[in-house]
Amino acid sequence: METGSRSRPGDPSRPIIADLSDGLLYLALVTLPIDGTFAGIQLPYWTPIAPWFFLAYALVNWRYLRLTVRRFLPFFLFPLLLALTSVYGWQTIAVHPTALIKSFLSIVLALACLSSLDIAFRQKRLSWKSAVTVLVTTYWVAFATGILQYLAQGNHLNWYPVRAYFIDILYRRYIWVRPQFLFAEPSYIGMHLFGVLLPCYWVTRDRRLAVLVPVFAVGAIAMGSGTRIIIDSVVALFLWLIASVNFRNRKATWGFIGGMAVIGVGSVGAMFLNPRLNSLLTHGLLAGDGSMSARIFHALAPMWSWLHYPSRFLFGWGAGNIANAVKAGYAGARRWYDAHGGVVGWEIRSLANPPADTFTMSLYSSFITEFGILMFAVFLLMTLIHVTRYHAWNRVTIVWLVLLAYLYIQFESYAFYAIPLFIWAVSNQHERGKTNEITK
Repeated sequence: METGSRSRPGDPSRPIIADLSDGLLYLALVTLPIDGTFAGIQLPYWTPIAPWFFLAYALVNWRYLRLTVRRFLPFFLFPLLLALTSVYGWQTIAVHPTALIKSFLSIVLALACLSSLDIAFRQKRLSWKSAVTVLVTTYWVAFATGILQYLAQGNHLNWYPVRAYFIDILYRRYIWVRPQFLFAEPSYIGMHLFGVLLPCYWVTRDRRLAVLVPVFAVGAIAMGSGTRIIIDSVVALFLWLIASVNFRNRKATWGFIGGMAVIGVGSVGAMFLNPRLNSLLTHGLLAGDGSMSARIFHALAPMWSWLHYPSRFLFGWGAGNIANAVKAGYAGARRWYDAHGGVVGWEIRSLANPPADTFTMSLYSSFITEFGILMFAVFLLMTLIHVTRYHAWNRVTIVWLVLLAYLYIQFESYAFYAIPLFIWAVSNQHERGKTNEITK
């Protein structure tokens, strides 16, 4: 993502492939939206394929990897700091090997994504236009898959063989009632659209992304894929307007005001027309929707333990020990939850004795529970220093950070691509010492 150059991503001086190993990069891009099938390897609440291709690509290109590690050294040293911090929890609480491995492996996979971007597009100078072509094509295929799932539902064309096929390949099955595309669950649509594709548009200004993102979002909403994509789309549209509008221009400012009015009217309309949003509006977050209630409690239980174990809040329970924090905080969180009229289903009841690989569905609750608020503050400080080091502070950077902070409230995977993409794009923005069109 050549944010530091005015040359277009399709510069003919950039090769599509520099050597055979670059095929691994394109395989990663092809499998980017395929994160909910049995073909992937199970990580916290998703089964992606792409991270493994990124890891393979980074390792095969180990000669380039050395330069990448040097360039992003604080981020590559950070896992060692997390391991040292976790010793406190491992010695005083427990060690859950499988959960521990998944936690650190997710962090390694995030670094692999960061490394792959740097090796491919900064060091090898591969064609970003070709990469976007692959990216756009594979997400259009994912969108077409969702349309097929929608048509195959019993209340539409009732294509049972199609439904049975996706039941066989998807790790978690939502397609009986709503399109899942190829994602681990429908609520991940916004993570892909606004955590990956929208930032790629900001960086490349490729019009194909400008078409794909809104069509995918509107299509997912129209097909009833879930409530989160509605909320995510409203938030993303608002932030996109903030990033795009030239407020020095009176017409553009009035256009922004008009856009805000449309967002407001659309949001109110969605609250009344969408049954799940209407239920949330009427009955509240804890009682309006069973899925929402469960997600809130998944994060609430470990967070409740923070109140009663200050040292754990500071230094964490140790990598892989989220289940212990959930168990410690369950009783208090349940009392508060019941007192406020929360709906209790089997998912919430099962957390009274959680399995070792318990998830929280929130990056913040997971990371702080495992590694403590101090390590979270260290990572945030590292990121801010990183942006400052490359003189990348501008309106788009700030909006991008806000969007990332929002998206991860209800998404816990450390290995997802949104944060590595941001870290790499920020560093490359200053590479040429010029200002790109998006930073104006």
